[in-house]
Amino acid sequence: MAPQVRELRWPADRDAVLSFQYEVYEGNFPGFRVTAEFLREYAQQIKMASRSPYEKLYVLDDNGQVCGFIWMEVRGTMIDPLIGYIKNIYVAPQWRGQGYAQALLHAADEWFMRQGCTKASLDVSVCNEQAINCYRHAGYEVTRYRMEKHY
Repeated sequence: MAPQVRELRWPADRDAVLSFQYEVYEGNFPGFRVTAEFLREYAQQIKMASRSPYEKLYVLDDNGQVCGFIWMEVRGTMIDPLIGYIKNIYVAPQWRGQGYAQALLHAADEWFMRQGCTKASLDVSVCNEQAINCYRHAGYEVTRYRMEKHY
């Protein structure tokens, strides 16, 4: 049976979701190191998000083993009064390339539309070509560039 998208169950899914953050953050932000303190703060943020009506977390569940997740938020901006934002998405390496990220993104689309959002956005590192291709396949397009200057 293929993995299924379901709502996050805190605290049962906590350890799996936290374990993904090493690859998410260290892989996308060169030089960043996931520390115990970072994981404690991240866990607190997810716990709070799981109780918020403006945020939603789903996991990809393979017979009780969490092999991916997505964290979404509905937010307003000065330009868009209601927009869906993908805060974080991850699929374990052995499950990539099989459409599971698309399944998570589709679940996000459905949740965003139920909340009244007319569009969704996300950030992706320019070095993560696999993710960029995944998002393009899901209908995302580049609308602006975020630029940084390091000191």
